[in-house]
Amino acid sequence: MTSIRRSTWMPRLLTAAAGTALALSLAACGGSGGDKPADDQKSEAAQSTEDESSSGGGFGGGAATTPAASEPAESEPTDTKSTDPYADAAKTTNWASDDGMKIDKKGNGTVPASSIEADLVDLFENKLEMKVKKAECAGDMELQEWYGFKTCNVTVEDKDRTKGEWTYYGTVKIVDHKEKMVKYELKFPGIDKEDFDFKD
Repeated sequence: MTSIRRSTWMPRLLTAAAGTALALSLAACGGSGGDKPADDQKSEAAQSTEDESSSGGGFGGGAATTPAASEPAESEPTDTKSTDPYADAAKTTNWASDDGMKIDKKGNGTVPASSIEADLVDLFENKLEMKVKKAECAGDMELQEWYGFKTCNVTVEDKDRTKGEWTYYGTVKIVDHKEKMVKYELKFPGIDKEDFDFKD
């Protein structure tokens, strides 16, 4: 009886050992029960990757962000102050006529520089009481429909100056007319406005 019990026990032991070996073999080959993650493990891994992407983690650095629009630069204030050097100059008007003026009835023509210069000499000497050394204009004044403009300068004697003279730079403009007469508007910086307040 003892020999029968031994033969019955040995096959059961061998069967158990074979089952264990088979399970280990399947695990090594990637079979069931090995390293293959379960469905719930896959979900956790995917969620972890999504969390990293949204939080900027990992190598990707997260989703690209659009930079905020910058505030528009304020434009530089425009300098509205007049740059006309004659804006605050002493100003007066004076009627004049000369045989050298060639002007038609529509106000087109020429006022020779010599005519303007002679009028300036008369104005500075007789009304401003200055001794004029010379008066010069930048060419003849061309008139179009009674409009003309020219820059001129007048040099006068001035004992208080190093060279004994002083030059005033100004402008002469036609502003009115009557028959053969024209009316000049003169602007000369440096002359006292009170001395230049006469108007014909």
